Amino acid sequence: MTPDGENPRIAKKTTLKDVARVAGVSSATVSMILNGREGVSFAEETVKGVMAAAAKLNYGRERRAKPLIEGGPVILIVVPNVTNPYYATIIQAVQQAAAEKNYATCISTTYRSLESELAAVQLAQSTGMAGIIFTMLAHPDEVLSRVGGKMPVVVMGDRRVDLSVDTVELNNYDAGSLIARHMCELGHKHMAYISTTLDSCNSIRMQRLKGLQTTISQLCPEGTLLVKSRTITPKVELDNLLIEHSVGHELARGCFVDKKITAFIAVNDMVAYGVMDAVLEAGFSIPGDYSVCGFDNLLPSQFGKVALTSVEHYIQDKGHNALELLHARISGQISSRNITRVEISHKLIVRASTGLPRTRAI
Repeated sequence: MTPDGENPRIAKKTTLKDVARVAGVSSATVSMILNGREGVSFAEETVKGVMAAAAKLNYGRERRAKPLIEGGPVILIVVPNVTNPYYATIIQAVQQAAAEKNYATCISTTYRSLESELAAVQLAQSTGMAGIIFTMLAHPDEVLSRVGGKMPVVVMGDRRVDLSVDTVELNNYDAGSLIARHMCELGHKHMAYISTTLDSCNSIRMQRLKGLQTTISQLCPEGTLLVKSRTITPKVELDNLLIEHSVGHELARGCFVDKKITAFIAVNDMVAYGVMDAVLEAGFSIPGDYSVCGFDNLLPSQFGKVALTSVEHYIQDKGHNALELLHARISGQISSRNITRVEISHKLIVRASTGLPRTRAI
């Protein structure tokens, strides 16, 4: 036994007072900083001191992660689905970076449902997770108000300045403009944009469309862009593993009656695969009769049998950056007064699916 009566073989649980003593502040200050209490601010040095003390004493690990997994804090990765290789790639990229920082990860699928997004937040908060990465957030206002600064969050998505959280972004307007320029330079004047749900909850898709429309009107005033979309509910997305391919296939078939159209631009590569199958099944050729382009540059798009022209926006880098940003927030490396926005670059990868517009009648 020690002089004060404690058994040295029994590990003493770190308390709020221990962190306060090491940081040289009051227990109340430690509590407010670690819980992200709203309406209260502290000097950056104070925040860093508290975070460093908590890390030194493993207080954060005990408090946030021990109920779930021994050995490290837990990050929740929230995705709409796992059937699209885009999200599967992001998940693995986040996990690669998380392993280097000794984080464990959990995955929650939402199918773009508000209820499921809110449930993910509740899961993270009630089980003491260290933070959340939203790979896509369909209802940012409702969900982020529920988070309320109580835990670190990183949101991945479209370029926007109205979110008060750290973000990893892509300028989807510019990405759409890049494809429009490519198609116009090839000589295409009449094109179709094929997409799943187009509404305010899917700003990425809307911004790609706006970039296409604006650039086509500038470079080819006599050109047209037919917009075809199908609204997909969360239940439909949950029940149908091939929903994006099915939408691309169905909507492309409906465009064949318009003989002016010579090119299809799909909202992403998965939809583009459906478009390509519809074109080939109808007896047409790619790109001889129809050019096809997508977004995301998924791994299958590089295969010789597909060879899809697509926008590369470095999915693996996005996942790594999201985890690094979340880690910086968790460990107190970023001031609580600052918001960090990381914008990912993009480029067009031209492959065999796009070419000059057809000259023969079909």
